Amino acid sequence: MSEVGRRTAAEAARAIADALSAAGYDYAIGGALALGVAGVPRGTKDVDINLFVGKDELGGAIDVLAALGIELSPEHALARAERDGMFVGVWDGMRVDVFVPSIPFSHEAGETVRVITIDGWTGRFLAPEAIALFKLLFFRLKDRGDLERLVAVRGADLDHAYVRRWIVEMMGEDDERSRAWDDIVARFGPHDG
Repeated sequence: MSEVGRRTAAEAARAIADALSAAGYDYAIGGALALGVAGVPRGTKDVDINLFVGKDELGGAIDVLAALGIELSPEHALARAERDGMFVGVWDGMRVDVFVPSIPFSHEAGETVRVITIDGWTGRFLAPEAIALFKLLFFRLKDRGDLERLVAVRGADLDHAYVRRWIVEMMGEDDERSRAWDDIVARFGPHDG
């Protein structure tokens, strides 16, 4: 690890993943780090972790994060997870966003996690299709740019129909996110001929 207080987002994610795994909690690294593993590197100063645990296990997972030194109030984390489907901690000045199952797709994302080995370390990352769906749900300007690059880089290896099926199921055929997905695939996806 880098000097104390100067760990990278990748180093922090690895330590968090190792601690959660050692304690038996199902997780996946998401956000920009998962996007990079999917072939679309982008700098980041935070860590996104998806926890695939039930409400009865969440307190124990929060305790694991606190034991690492991540600053958070267990009571506030539990309350925010219940209200927002996520909570935030801070580790040596670095934001750590932790997402918990709050929508039906959360469980699907847990079933499609990719196990990836990088430089001798093995971790669990959101699948590219799950990254696409979460980015469509957040739908910030940077998410749209990430989606365009993800579709362009992954090409036919990204299951466009799967992503469309889920976003339409969650948001409806006429939602702007469904239309945006169609537009991104048409402009940046693979074309015959």
